[in-house]
Amino acid sequence: YTVIKNTKTGINEFSTVVELRGNDMVPNDKNIRDKSNPYSFIENRPTYNISKDYLDYKIYVGFYKNSELMTYLHTFKKYLSALVAAFILFGLFMSNFMSKIVIKPINMLVESSEKLAQGDLSHRIKESQYYEINKLIASYNIMASNLEQLYNSLENKVAKRTIELNKTIEELKQTQAMMVHSEKMKSLGELVAGITHEINNPINFIYGNLVYLKEYVEQLFCLIDKFKSCENQIKEEDLQKIKDYEKEIDFEFLRSDFPDLLKSCQEGTERTKNIIMDLKNFSRLDEAVFTNVNLPKEIDTTLNILHNKFKNKIEIHKDFEENFPQIEAYGGQLNQVLMNILDNAISAIKEKGNIWIRLKAFPELNIVKIEIQDDGYGMDETTKEKIFNPFFTTKPVGEGTGLGMSISYKVIKNHNGSIKVDSKVGVGSLFIISLPINQAKSVTK
Repeated sequence: YTVIKNTKTGINEFSTVVELRGNDMVPNDKNIRDKSNPYSFIENRPTYNISKDYLDYKIYVGFYKNSELMTYLHTFKKYLSALVAAFILFGLFMSNFMSKIVIKPINMLVESSEKLAQGDLSHRIKESQYYEINKLIASYNIMASNLEQLYNSLENKVAKRTIELNKTIEELKQTQAMMVHSEKMKSLGELVAGITHEINNPINFIYGNLVYLKEYVEQLFCLIDKFKSCENQIKEEDLQKIKDYEKEIDFEFLRSDFPDLLKSCQEGTERTKNIIMDLKNFSRLDEAVFTNVNLPKEIDTTLNILHNKFKNKIEIHKDFEENFPQIEAYGGQLNQVLMNILDNAISAIKEKGNIWIRLKAFPELNIVKIEIQDDGYGMDETTKEKIFNPFFTTKPVGEGTGLGMSISYKVIKNHNGSIKVDSKVGVGSLFIISLPINQAKSVTK
């Protein structure tokens, strides 16, 4: 041990043994540190020599006695087991505490990985206080973000492809329905064309022979009149028989009614001929090229075919502009559109009603418009939105296929045109069809 003693005061000012210490050490901190910064040493600090500079101090260096040293050793040995046990307990506590601190972020990684495996790609881990584990956490978060972006990208692509697939399937259904309907109409057209051709010949015979029939009957009546003029030359008995037969057949009625009968036959054959011609024109469903179509004539043809459905029930109001231009179109397909819309308009009117048909031309815009309006029961918004959907119909089962308006919409689109509908319940419906006059100009535009 070492002791520094002040010889004047007799105080031990420094000692390595606690009980021998006085107040201060010599030299003290004030002599060996910078006053402005007490925590930094002066590089060239002064050194001191106790024997020269501090003559009033004596240094004592000594050694402990064996008994005192043994006391310290015995004390140390006495508390050694407790100290070791304390260090072991402290070590266990610290190891458990440190393991929890270190394992916690690892457990978080494990739990997050399980969530990731279950499909929760939005879960992220917060950084810990350990650099190495933070590297793992950062890698995990990057991987989860990349997986989430990839999943979202795939989900968006699948959703987009699903929409495209559904759209394609819907288009295929519409195309299939149109093809089936077109084939049916083509077959029907061929059948109608054949029937009209077969009917047309005997009708022409009847119509042509009615002229001769009128002539022959007039000649017969003339002959009868000449016989009547010779009544005085006929025996009374024979004359009475002739008069009795005249009364039996009501000769006067026959003579007066025959012109009307002949006229009605002529009108019937003429109407039959017109219907046959209209059917032949209407059955032009296999046209492969655009032809010049006279819309007023096509509308009259369609109305003539539908005449039996609206006669004595609906009044048709036609408003056609003069010198209405012919348009390039598929005549048969356009007739089918007009037939579908007019047939629906007729069906919408339960009792008495009106249908307005207007034709407007805009040559400067290369457009014509067909407006068909009725004062039937109209449509609500839900029905109006679905009117052009395939297989949608408001008619009872067996009366409608739900393809008429869908095919009409497709036909107008194929003509580079548009079709719009405006309808209110209890007021009626208005269909507006816009078609180009010249198809080449429309495509170029």
